Amino acid sequence: MIYGTLSLAKQYDKKGKIDVWMQDFLRADGKNLALADGLLLEERHYFGLREIPISLLSDVKSGAPEYLHEENAIQYFFYVVEQMKESLADGWDAPPLIVDYVYGQFHVNDGRHRLETYRQLGVERVWAAVWTTGEENKKTVEKILEENR
Repeated sequence: MIYGTLSLAKQYDKKGKIDVWMQDFLRADGKNLALADGLLLEERHYFGLREIPISLLSDVKSGAPEYLHEENAIQYFFYVVEQMKESLADGWDAPPLIVDYVYGQFHVNDGRHRLETYRQLGVERVWAAVWTTGEENKKTVEKILEENR
């Protein structure tokens, strides 16, 4: 089964199960076992699937991620972005970003290629499965998401 679609994420979200979708996606076609396992280490607060302003992710630099240093890796990153732009033009039902809030900032846990694709296309709002840890962060995220509906 293909879990990496916005349509399927929305189905899970309607049932209040975005955390289950995240696990299914990350362990299958998302291929991000480290994040899937990490999410299970402690209690998390999930806010479901939200369409958020891309500006909330302003602390995530545009361009290739800073952890890519080799020219081949950087070129491949942009190759994937170009492929994603073509796929979106052909109707690709791209999965939402997976985003957490910590230390006063939103971070993309899964979806850096998709984020760069959206930035290059001039998209202003993106679908994201949002989560955080801790009661203080939970209250802050609730407020931010309400302000950015």
